[in-house]
Amino acid sequence: MANLVQAMTYDVWDGDDDAEAGRLVPLYILVNGRTSPRNTDLDLATQVIALPVDKSRLEPEYQRIVERCDRWMSIAELGAYLHRPLGITKVMVDVLLEQGFLGIGAPAQQSIPDRAVLETVLAALERL
Repeated sequence: MANLVQAMTYDVWDGDDDAEAGRLVPLYILVNGRTSPRNTDLDLATQVIALPVDKSRLEPEYQRIVERCDRWMSIAELGAYLHRPLGITKVMVDVLLEQGFLGIGAPAQQSIPDRAVLETVLAALERL
């Protein structure tokens, strides 16, 4: 029985994800205990991009998000790259949006549609 107690003493569960091992600050602390984003329009397909601002005052977890968003990226992609739960990723993105570190939108919003290309596509579709 003493061996079982001794074995249990050293058997500490530190999460179900190896990426979380060694974490000094629990994620719920980083999001101030928030369980959902304040921006109710955010979903997993929402595209975000880093804005050109100084991110040196951010916690390392937030810095990684901003660094990863050097190009348009969906919240779902971001969570996958960072090995974070999607709910936490969404809240962290919301925090960064509120503080002006990320922009929200879609890459398509940055380009002006070419009418000739659209007419060519329409004509091809009509031929089908």
